[in-house]
Amino acid sequence: MTERQLLRDECLNALSNYVFQAQKTCELLGDIEGNSPSIDHLLAILAHTQMEDETQKIYMVLRHRLFDGLMGQPLQDSESFRAS
Repeated sequence: MTERQLLRDECLNALSNYVFQAQKTCELLGDIEGNSPSIDHLLAILAHTQMEDETQKIYMVLRHRLFDGLMGQPLQDSESFRAS
């Protein structure tokens, strides 16, 4: 398997994880009963949206790396973006 194929698979996995996290956020938001959710529920939503944001960031970095590879720029090590 080529480096580009590995990166594509990593990007697809990151996208799948992001979609899963976004769906879970929507479920948490939809599960609110009434107009005054509990503080625990609000904290769970906040924590989860932060996780969703992080998974989106990972997906976007991988997607940009794939695009850069198409434009002739060298592919970077997949671990380099995770360190930041």
